[in-house]
Amino acid sequence: MPDANENTWRKKALGIVVALVAYAILAGMPAPEGLSPAGQKSLALMVSAIIVWVSDALPLAMACSLFLFLQSVLGTANLSTALQRFAIPPVFFCFAMCCIVVAFQNSGLTRRIVLWTSLKSRGEPKRLLFLLMMVTALVSSILADVPVVAMMFPVALFLLQQNKCPVGESPFGKAVMLGIALAALIGGVGTPAGSGTNILTINMLENAAHVSVSFFQWTAIGMPMVLLLTPVAWWALIKVYPPEIQHLVGMESIGEDYARLGPLGRKEKCFLLFLSINLLLWCSSGTHGLPLPTAAVLGCVLFALPGVGLITWEEDRSKIGWDILFLVGTANSLGMALWENGTATWIANACLGGLNTLPLIMVIALVSLFTILIHLVIPVNTPIVTVVLPPVVAIAVSMGINPAILAVPLGFSVSAAVLLPLDSVSLVTYQAGYYKMYDMFKPGIIISIAWIIITTALMYLIATPLGLM
Repeated sequence: MPDANENTWRKKALGIVVALVAYAILAGMPAPEGLSPAGQKSLALMVSAIIVWVSDALPLAMACSLFLFLQSVLGTANLSTALQRFAIPPVFFCFAMCCIVVAFQNSGLTRRIVLWTSLKSRGEPKRLLFLLMMVTALVSSILADVPVVAMMFPVALFLLQQNKCPVGESPFGKAVMLGIALAALIGGVGTPAGSGTNILTINMLENAAHVSVSFFQWTAIGMPMVLLLTPVAWWALIKVYPPEIQHLVGMESIGEDYARLGPLGRKEKCFLLFLSINLLLWCSSGTHGLPLPTAAVLGCVLFALPGVGLITWEEDRSKIGWDILFLVGTANSLGMALWENGTATWIANACLGGLNTLPLIMVIALVSLFTILIHLVIPVNTPIVTVVLPPVVAIAVSMGINPAILAVPLGFSVSAAVLLPLDSVSLVTYQAGYYKMYDMFKPGIIISIAWIIITTALMYLIATPLGLM
């Protein structure tokens, strides 16, 4: 009987075989009408890349490097162009965000926030869930989703174990573990800093349509989205999985742990000060003229200044999400090739054709719906942006509207991996075993509908005053 290592090896090998077969079929078949030979190869290469990424057939950074250079080998883009499309501002913005997350963890503030949240619940399960979700969502709006979930996960797990919530059976256990993941996904849309895909969306929009969306413009729509949708998600979880316990135990030990923390330490104060400076820099780009990635990199250096001690490169460089940086850059390189050789327009006509004849409100809603559903096929956010955004821009151009009106809802909805726990954010809590794959689907349907309605309404209410309509 094959062991686990052998099964893993076979799955990875299968992923490579499927990717090769997919490329051979898509690149070798007669080109559909309207699709150029170069465009056909670019599409085949993107599909193959997605298969390799999703199947984890190769180490992510290595896979990204491979597909970056394959563009020149297969003739879809020359090497210098492919590399130029890789070294984009979002890569360096994501690097800055990774550094800030490391500083956040090193400051000790993470533990204080989690313990404070638990105390404020006063032992009420529903109240605890609401507070956990709101804190997760708000923190996730300015920091990467996965580290935030990883921060909240241990305390949630401790509380569930203390209250003897059986793994795989406890409704409250399901609600808590799902709630943390869902709140992080929702919070990620709050600001461009909340997710690497947000800044990638902004960058690709600027490259494809020469339309800029500022940090303030995104946040002015994104934060109301977070504040409205998080309570809806909490309500959906409570209705689907009502807590089986009336009062939490183990609060005494949490209270003792919190009391031992004492007042804010030097590192905590430094982190809050430098984070405030960063937020000010990000929101005032129109005043000082620094592009958002530039401001982010300059700001993150503050955490590594001599004597601050929030980032020590020798100890912390392994904590940087290097794989994510490679993924963002490579996905952009492949996606821009689709745009420039006309493949994106062809995809728009083939998959989303006819949308430009519908009322704008329906188009916004359908773009959001399509982006949510595609998560069931492509569970990786970055490729979704690179594949779907160019066609969406093409639709907006054909309608004679500002492409940002459709691109921003796309950027929001690409975080809506709320039907199945296939996203890396959900997988952090899924591993605990408190819920099954299908347990997310029921509340996920409610959240998805609310996501589409709230996104569409906010675009109509806020986009015009912001100058996006």
